[in-house]
Amino acid sequence: MNEPFWANRFQDRVVLVTGAAGGLGSAAVERLRKEGATVIATDLHAPVLTSTAYGEVTSLGLDVTNPEQWKDLVGTALERHGRLDGMLMCHGAQGPEADVEDVAYQDWQRTLRINLDSCFLGLHAVIPTMKNQAHGRIAILSSISGREGNASMTAYSTSKAGVIALVKAVAKETAAQGVCINAIAPSMFQTPLLEHLSPERNAQLLSRVPAGRIGEPSEFAALAAWLLSDECSYTTGQVLDLSGGRYAGS
Repeated sequence: MNEPFWANRFQDRVVLVTGAAGGLGSAAVERLRKEGATVIATDLHAPVLTSTAYGEVTSLGLDVTNPEQWKDLVGTALERHGRLDGMLMCHGAQGPEADVEDVAYQDWQRTLRINLDSCFLGLHAVIPTMKNQAHGRIAILSSISGREGNASMTAYSTSKAGVIALVKAVAKETAAQGVCINAIAPSMFQTPLLEHLSPERNAQLLSRVPAGRIGEPSEFAALAAWLLSDECSYTTGQVLDLSGGRYAGS
């Protein structure tokens, strides 16, 4: 799907992206670069980025569950660029696909550590800089399962619901300082994560999407780019639906 983009929308802006090697993260990195951003692209291992036609990019390894690595990353960003305008958190783990009584406690803990604790660590690391700048834009990947819950995905659903609560709480702390923080709640998207679910499970989840199709990463990137832009100046603490109509709640 070929989406339009706005050249120079992110000129002189520095944006950090986690999970940049994944399907959604890599699409967002390319969109931000096309629109002129200086991108710091991170993943557990430094992502391999093939296109060099657009804005500046730095590729770094980051364990999102490690607070010291977060501290070092922000320090590196400020040392190289002098500012940090945006952060898009696209990392995550699917977690166990089993009924709650069959979920091992260590798998529960690991899923929450990767999906939820890491977002706290990221906010803890970048918010002081953005408050000091009196400007910042943050978007965090949640999930439709964080709003509705998915059976046999208790750890994942709980972690993504926690992301929503975290976003709403911190957005209220930072709104007066010009920092906007929002969550994105996708349903099914064409990413490698679908490969970790059984064909039957994929078919079941797709049957709940009124649009009748799987979302494209470019559609995620378009919404993320707006949330990270200066145009998003009076929207904060929100969960933006990206589910093909699956979620119809308030």
